[in-house]
Amino acid sequence: MTLSGDPAGLEALKQIREQRKDFLKFLITEAKSSMTRSATFKDAGGRQWKLLFHPDRDEMEVQPGP
Repeated sequence: MTLSGDPAGLEALKQIREQRKDFLKFLITEAKSSMTRSATFKDAGGRQWKLLFHPDRDEMEVQPGP
């Protein structure tokens, strides 16, 4: 699976991976299984991000949140 998107969002995911690995697994599962193929999360500074799953490309993409 490929991970792409906003560099700041990717950095936020990297921090989550280092500090809260179980939460990262939850985000990935949520993005893969939800009807919208997405999950939202916040970084340490409170900025909201959206993790999108593209099943046709087997890719996760990080975008600024709503």
